[in-house]
Amino acid sequence: MAFASYRHTSSALLLGALLGLLSSWPLTTPADPPAAVIAHQVMQVVEDRYVEEVDGPKWLLDGLDQALSQLDRHSRFFAPAEATRFEQETGGILFGIGIVMKKNENGGATIEKVLPDGPAQLAGILAGDQIVSIEGDRSEDWELTQISARIRGILDTEVSLGLLRNSTELQITARRAEVQIPSITESTLFTAKDRSTPSIGLIRLQQFQPDSSSQIQQAIEKMIAAGIEGVILDLRNNGGGLLHEAVKSVSLFLQEGQTVVSTRGRSGSGDHQVFQNDDAGPFLELPLAILIDRYSASASEIVASSLRDHQRAVLVGEVSFGKWSVQDLIPVGRGKTRSLVKLTTQSFHAPQGLRVTHDENGDRAGIQPDLEVETKPQQQLQLSSHWRQRSFDRIENPTELTRLADPDDSLEIDEIGNGDPVLSAAIQLLRDAPSRAALLNNSTPVSQKTEGPAVEETPR
Repeated sequence: MAFASYRHTSSALLLGALLGLLSSWPLTTPADPPAAVIAHQVMQVVEDRYVEEVDGPKWLLDGLDQALSQLDRHSRFFAPAEATRFEQETGGILFGIGIVMKKNENGGATIEKVLPDGPAQLAGILAGDQIVSIEGDRSEDWELTQISARIRGILDTEVSLGLLRNSTELQITARRAEVQIPSITESTLFTAKDRSTPSIGLIRLQQFQPDSSSQIQQAIEKMIAAGIEGVILDLRNNGGGLLHEAVKSVSLFLQEGQTVVSTRGRSGSGDHQVFQNDDAGPFLELPLAILIDRYSASASEIVASSLRDHQRAVLVGEVSFGKWSVQDLIPVGRGKTRSLVKLTTQSFHAPQGLRVTHDENGDRAGIQPDLEVETKPQQQLQLSSHWRQRSFDRIENPTELTRLADPDDSLEIDEIGNGDPVLSAAIQLLRDAPSRAALLNNSTPVSQKTEGPAVEETPR
């Protein structure tokens, strides 16, 4: 991965600080120029006199992102190319060629799977092909993220790939098309080997995107038809997504009129919105467990905290991330210069916040699970890798309901749930009604001085 020089990085940081200062600079007299004029003048000075040639507009855009990040760690500025990519990923779509890649040991990527009837298959690309160049640029030492970013692009445009197949290098061109990113990456029934107890359903959700709630409903309906005893909603590694889809997902399990979440803007009570369930959900009596970890954030925390407050779901895992704010995506400019401002505009609040912890300053932090199960860092890495591979294996039919034997947490970690102590604990808890009820009936709020985990956010 190519990194900017220290000199350019320092310049971007300096501009970010400068813009942050200028945005609050007091206009003491009518003669003082607006901050935007000063910023433009600074850009001209840099373009004219900096020791190396500088792309002024790009430098300014980089600085805008730095300035917004000073407001809070969730506010961002996305330049046109980034804006398009971010909107696509949040909406669950991208424009690519329909391939799944794996990283090579020495850098670069090999195509692991070619989606049926996708652009790559139509162009003659095969699983096992090694990507060695993109648009004429050698890519053997690139990271997967850089390769993926270069392959994605504008709908109906072409991308040329250099592929190594059986020691022969080929040049193949594919036309980009819409590729759906599955919201649900796992839909499985776990059954005891002796079949002495009813099955437990598992739904793993990687983010809340359009139609996530309807996909959850359809998956649970299939599971109920198969005779399940309860459902596990796995929100580990789920960094959030769309607020309205989180609200609709919670509504599947609540009575009519129950509060899902409330939001508050900077104007206080005048900008206060309460989201309530309009109709009774279809799964009012279904036993439910939610798995959370240090990377469960935002929309995931809305779902977990709301269903716990209403005693509809027991929480298993570790303390969640602790992101209690809502960001709006605000378009800036138009056409090819259309950019996005991701700006924190509201905070959101659980109905009671029974399991919400607070840090040493009294600010809200992560959600404390009812049953805390430790996952060591190395376990977390292994689990994430296997979840990713499992999602790739199911990508052609992500809503298909599979049947597996109960996982064994004493075995090595694999793609079918073995070696996962959190999953095993949740299955056991759903089959133990008295223990589950005892946890749910505990209405004492967690300590107001519990400190949440210090982790880096996965950008959403």
